[in-house]
Amino acid sequence: MDDLASFDLPTLKRSLRRFFRHPWVKAALIALIVMSVSLVLTEYSLPEGAPEIESLSRINRTISVIFAVELTLRAFSAHAKRQFLREYWLDIFSIVPILRPFRIVRVMRLLRTFQTSRWFSLLYRYAQALPAFLRRGATEYFLVFGLLLTTIAFSSAAILVFERGRNPQVNTLADAFWFSLYSVFAGEPIPDVPISIGGRFVSLFVMLMGMVTFAILTGTVSAFVIEQLRAKPMSIEWEEFSDHIIICGWNKKAEIIVREYRAARRNKRLPIVAIAQLEGEPPFSDPTLKHCVYFINDDFTKVSVLEKAGIRRAKTCIILSDKTFGRTDRDADARTILAALTAEKLNRAVYTCAELINREYGSHLDMGHVNDYVVSEEQSGFLLAQAALSPGLLKMFSELMTYERGNQFYVFDIPEEWEGQTFFEFFVHLKKTQNAILIGVHDLDGGFVINPDRYVFKEDDRAIAIARENIEF
Repeated sequence: MDDLASFDLPTLKRSLRRFFRHPWVKAALIALIVMSVSLVLTEYSLPEGAPEIESLSRINRTISVIFAVELTLRAFSAHAKRQFLREYWLDIFSIVPILRPFRIVRVMRLLRTFQTSRWFSLLYRYAQALPAFLRRGATEYFLVFGLLLTTIAFSSAAILVFERGRNPQVNTLADAFWFSLYSVFAGEPIPDVPISIGGRFVSLFVMLMGMVTFAILTGTVSAFVIEQLRAKPMSIEWEEFSDHIIICGWNKKAEIIVREYRAARRNKRLPIVAIAQLEGEPPFSDPTLKHCVYFINDDFTKVSVLEKAGIRRAKTCIILSDKTFGRTDRDADARTILAALTAEKLNRAVYTCAELINREYGSHLDMGHVNDYVVSEEQSGFLLAQAALSPGLLKMFSELMTYERGNQFYVFDIPEEWEGQTFFEFFVHLKKTQNAILIGVHDLDGGFVINPDRYVFKEDDRAIAIARENIEF
């Protein structure tokens, strides 16, 4: 009974959303779509009255019922029903033939070929795992090929329905396929105008879709060429950057920051600007990260350089200790403090985090209202001390401090319904529903409370938890 009481609709909806995001579920849906469209084309390639048609139609109706159940569950678990309808209206349209009134009219079964477009929308999600240079324009390319394949599949079956028996040039599915393919690319019916009224409407549809896909493809290629031209250092529009990250200084730590930011699945199109005085190209141990960073080869303590990097519009500014050109620890800390105070002066809203070598200089950052600072040598010393005191504990820290594997720290807003509730109650709820461990609270004043004995959540509190994936409510 306790398990039933703890099981609620939000939990069920989250479970369904995770289920539909699973790669095997997407692969199964793609396989069913390919099977359904293939059955439709096979059914229309057979002469009317053939005994195999009923068997093929029965199998296809079964597949359509599976899609109907799947779409119903997606609608139930969707955050917003309007968004669901905008995304899946064509898929809903394609399963209409399972209704008995539409089965009588054979031509209505052509609607099932529109499921081809969904095949490409599912494949597009897999494309997000491709390297960045292949992902550029992926949405437009998948849209073009999805439209082409859907057009050719639909028109091949439709031309066969309307023209077979009337037009001697269209007797088989192969004839209808080549008619559709040539007409899409030629922009006119090839080899000749269809005889039937239905066939002529289909040919108009094919020509229209050919023009649409050609326009999209042309625009995508043009945009890609323009993007490449603008990617050159001399043509970067720095004024267009906003809500971006600025990294002052460049070393292996900076590369780790970039890699972790990408691994955290944040907005991958958001630019990262690095400011550093380097001789030649910046070094990268992972060349795939190079396209993520825009470099300014200059002194990051200069006001003009920070303004060029868009500090007034930036969301985060990270300042690393810069010991290049033989600078001492004191010089490096002085530059860090100067850059941090300048960034805060130029933009009070920017989140500034600085790296210091000596903690004694941290008071300067506190007085300048710099959000956070890290004493790098101290932190590594603490980790080594913990490793010596508790052997094996370092592996746990190694997992928690990276987004590339295992569990991570997450900070999120407390839901309104939990305001006034206790830390312990939310701890139990979070573990049951999200498999996450609540460890602390970040209040509005910037203070932290770790593992409190008794704590009641207030408005604007933020929770700190350990979880495998981002926590959703």
